[in-house]
Amino acid sequence: MRYGVFIILLIGLSACSNWRSKQSKFNFKASIPEKFDKANIISEENYNVWGTNILKGKDGKYHAIYSRWPKKRGHLGWVTHSEVAHAVSDKLTGPYKFRNLVLPPRGTDFWDGSCTHNPHVIDHNGKFYLYHMGNHGSGYWDDTADTLMPKYKDAEWWVNRNNQRIGIAVADDLNGEWKRFDKPLINIDSTRRMVSTPVVSIRPDGKFLMVYKYVKEKEGMKGGRVVHVTALADSPLGPFKDTGIPFIETEASRFALDDHVEWFQNGHYYCIGKDHDGSLTPYDKGTMVLYTSDDEGLDWSLAKQALVLKAGKLHWIDGSETICERTADMPKLYFEKGILKALIIAVLPKDSEDSFSLVIPLNNR
Repeated sequence: MRYGVFIILLIGLSACSNWRSKQSKFNFKASIPEKFDKANIISEENYNVWGTNILKGKDGKYHAIYSRWPKKRGHLGWVTHSEVAHAVSDKLTGPYKFRNLVLPPRGTDFWDGSCTHNPHVIDHNGKFYLYHMGNHGSGYWDDTADTLMPKYKDAEWWVNRNNQRIGIAVADDLNGEWKRFDKPLINIDSTRRMVSTPVVSIRPDGKFLMVYKYVKEKEGMKGGRVVHVTALADSPLGPFKDTGIPFIETEASRFALDDHVEWFQNGHYYCIGKDHDGSLTPYDKGTMVLYTSDDEGLDWSLAKQALVLKAGKLHWIDGSETICERTADMPKLYFEKGILKALIIAVLPKDSEDSFSLVIPLNNR
């Protein structure tokens, strides 16, 4: 009996070692070109663009679902004036032409009536599921000049920020109507000031894994520590139940991880995320890094080849450079027929209020 247990243990250790070995060989950075093409920028003349998903529609075209808000409101207007928009292209890399608003403002009587932001879209069984942050303010911003830029010092900015909740919208076609709901999918409780930034992936067991963040309740407008958690559901519509397992964090940091995306590929789970304050890795804050997990997506560790994209500067094929305040936020991935084809990032140049998204076609691996 003991001999049998020993054999099983050896088999288990061998499988685990093989899994770790395969993961350690995964080098995402090797698929990213050293220089980028400005022709692959997704932008709008009068709006900031952020957090762009790209999906292939039933019409064979490429559809971008993204956040936008007026440039006149400045970068911090994302929390007060963002809306989720839709643009279309014949090519993955664009150019993309604005078509319509997906989640427009609908009034402060609704939980997401003032702002919708950070969309994350999945395609499942012929339907599209759009997870997003939504909030409402007091109505204060409606009576201000459209050139007034919200700032951290404004108490009303924090009203919108602290009303952030997580919601979902559903459509049968990317060109069609999106069904919105009058209640959030993930709400707050007595321990959570706000919840935001949902990313959902489909596990090999058919369950839906959501990773999202919340701010711990604490006296004052800002609240406490930022915590990322995981939740599971049997349906893309939920209900999502927290696993009680923290995501990627360090005890010493108030806000370690930010913008991230998870996916399952070749028997393993992966996460690209931003080392928000430099506490997770030896790299500079804002660097995009790779984490790995088993097939459940609950126990995560820094990949052996962790670096994905350094923070600070983008190099263009025309020989120019862009110094960045935010180099690679809100990463999204584009798959076609199960093959990873592109990484999409959000960029804010240094000393600028105007942001854009960039489609990065990945080298064949």
